[in-house]
Amino acid sequence: MADLYGGQAVIEGVMMRGPHHFAVAARRASGEIALTCEPVPKILRPAWQKLPFLRGGFSLVDAMTLGTKSLFWAAKIAEEDTRIPVSSLDEVVPDSQIAPTEGVVAVKQPGGVSDTLIGGAMITGLVFAVFLFKILPQFGIEALKKTTSLHGYQLGMVDFVVRFSIFTIYILLIARMHHVYRVFQYHGAEHKAINALEAGKELTVANVREASRLHPRCGTSFLVIVIFLSVLAVAFFYDRPLWQRILIQLAMVFPVAGVAFELLRIAGKFRSNPIMAAFSRPGMWTQLLTTREPDDSQIEVSIASLNAAMAAESAVSGNASETQIG
Repeated sequence: MADLYGGQAVIEGVMMRGPHHFAVAARRASGEIALTCEPVPKILRPAWQKLPFLRGGFSLVDAMTLGTKSLFWAAKIAEEDTRIPVSSLDEVVPDSQIAPTEGVVAVKQPGGVSDTLIGGAMITGLVFAVFLFKILPQFGIEALKKTTSLHGYQLGMVDFVVRFSIFTIYILLIARMHHVYRVFQYHGAEHKAINALEAGKELTVANVREASRLHPRCGTSFLVIVIFLSVLAVAFFYDRPLWQRILIQLAMVFPVAGVAFELLRIAGKFRSNPIMAAFSRPGMWTQLLTTREPDDSQIEVSIASLNAAMAAESAVSGNASETQIG
């Protein structure tokens, strides 16, 4: 099933994952595509991941862990390309999960990245996101309560506008950096490959190029839903003191993620339904900020990553029906 696959852009590359395996492909300075494929580290029991509304929070943690691990791998590849000659880079190693392809080499997982470092980076990113999108806006709402006559749903509307504005401004600012712009191109390449796969097309550069760079299961759409649900979560508590609203926001992180995941899953499954299409539209529009049109070399990387993930999954019998956030 095509909706078993999701992904993420990394430095000069793309990570693609299925229920049991993930692959990361990155373009080297030599022009070759470095590729690694491994089992997905299951930090949570699979039984919990199948429970509606609970699996969303677990999937979020799982995706953050895997995404951080993939980012470190790609960063290590980029660092090595700048430090030593291409000819002496990581030894090419046989890997039965990676089909031999011209211009693609399997490489060992670069060393020096511990689980502690990955966990620390993940926690730091989560704390920053919670502060930026959940705690900081509440200080603005508190100022409005003291200086205006706004109340109830009016404060809720302002809250949503403030949160979405913070998100938009943040994306626009980082998009001005060259390396982030290229990550957004790889993000577009990842979506195009997934869209081509879900359309039943052969994964060629020509077919993938024609696909849309927007996808309803994107993490960007997930964040838009989370922002909206986070406002609803405190809709009846704007009259409470600031510290109580912050505690409510923190307590609702996991439940909000669970509901957002289910809504995103439904939107992706029934994308042809007019109601679901309308529901997905704000998130799809926001993806215009977080994706850019990729070139053919970037599309090749996304195809290599997706092919490796699918090859690994085909060797596993009884795939679980786990929808991935793309």
